[in-house]
Amino acid sequence: MSARPEPAVAGEAAGGLRVVRRKKLKLIERVGVSRMIPYIVGGAIATVAVVFAVVLAQVIMAQSAFKLAELRRDLVAAEAKHEELLLEAAKMESPDRIEAIARNQLGMIDPSSVEYIVADITTGSTKTRSRPGAARMTVPGGLASGTARDDGT
Repeated sequence: MSARPEPAVAGEAAGGLRVVRRKKLKLIERVGVSRMIPYIVGGAIATVAVVFAVVLAQVIMAQSAFKLAELRRDLVAAEAKHEELLLEAAKMESPDRIEAIARNQLGMIDPSSVEYIVADITTGSTKTRSRPGAARMTVPGGLASGTARDDGT
């Protein structure tokens, strides 16, 4: 005799209990909801991704607007500086200023006589004439140096 009781029938344990074998491992069967969970999770992830993309685009646009405003301020300042420099260049190129510097700082004076060189273009010869006491020199074409024609040249 053994110390352990023997089951009366195969598959039955002591006390009338028996072992039940299941074919499926799930304890609770869910028919419709379990098939929809992956689609619900995927839809939620896609929705969050779209919202994140829209917010990110708005942030980038706002940053670009701030940079554009800063560039416009810089452009206005650069244009103002450009205008100041143009005015200063115009003052520096003034004939009166150049003449004053030539006379006062460089010690230049008006010439006592002026010689003209006239080229005869048709024959290729040159002639020299002298006029004492002339203050300005004329160039071929009839313009005095330092003057301008009425047409802006």
